Amino acid sequence: MTAPDLTVVVTVVEGGAALTRCLEALSAQLDAPAMEVLVPFDDTIGEVNELASRFPDYRFVAMGMVATPDTDANAFTQHILYDSRRTVGLKAAQGRYVAMLEDRGWPRNDWARTMVSLHERMPHAVIGGAIESGAVGVLRWAVFFCDFGRYEPPLKGGEAEYVSDVNICYKRAALEAVRPLWESRYQETAVNWALRRQGLHLHLSDRPRVIEERGPLRLWPALAERIHWGRTFGYVRGRSGSRAASVLRVAIAPLVPAVLLARHLRKQLAIRRKIRLFVRALPATFLLMLCWSVGEAIGELEAVLAAREAGDQYAMANNKDHGVHHERSC
Repeated sequence: MTAPDLTVVVTVVEGGAALTRCLEALSAQLDAPAMEVLVPFDDTIGEVNELASRFPDYRFVAMGMVATPDTDANAFTQHILYDSRRTVGLKAAQGRYVAMLEDRGWPRNDWARTMVSLHERMPHAVIGGAIESGAVGVLRWAVFFCDFGRYEPPLKGGEAEYVSDVNICYKRAALEAVRPLWESRYQETAVNWALRRQGLHLHLSDRPRVIEERGPLRLWPALAERIHWGRTFGYVRGRSGSRAASVLRVAIAPLVPAVLLARHLRKQLAIRRKIRLFVRALPATFLLMLCWSVGEAIGELEAVLAAREAGDQYAMANNKDHGVHHERSC
């Protein structure tokens, strides 16, 4: 059997209508390459049978029960589930190129063709695309600006330090080169930084686009999520760098929210698309960035205090798992 050109792993985050919308968008791809779509699911996802009958050409990969360190449905355990679903999808993928989306982001109808075309023309190991917002409400826009503001089109494109795992595509050989890092749980920062250390390159393009829309949000859970993501980013960065650099970043942490806010404002002024909306969302955006900065400083301190474990610079001290290793979304 000939391998497909493209495997698309859809990470279930919200499920329900969001997952259906994403799968419908994949079904509507124009001039699509030979493509397989994988939807890994565990026992916490209930609508699989109905979706499997509605999308018979897609493969729903059963995971059973996924063990997490905690039984509470919080930001820590939820992201462990998301990472585990991504890993199961990557292991099952057969395509020459392996892409990932999440269900609350749906691709434009030229997305699959564009991703394959870019990979065939370019040597880069990883290609990431632009992310547009379908958000409604000030808080959801604030979260979008923090999470995906750097990817909001129009993008200049080119070499990148970060690409987002909600719109990303790897060459298979690149993924296999760092397989030990994602064999248990895929964590984008660990994988992408390892590829860069090997001399491979990430490219960010304006052309393959997804539209991201989160479901309803409440302020306190959104702030707690931000602290968690900042903490895990700070930890993985601290473990991969020098202790002196970590101490310096902790010392200047009070300045980080203002720096981040200025960066996002500069971005909005440059693209001239959502300036009024950005101003309306400014108080919520600043709160989210403040929480991110607190979490990032905590993570850096934990990295300074933790003993380095031989053979795995990303291992958590005392086998403690802090959740997802998130990119610096803010």
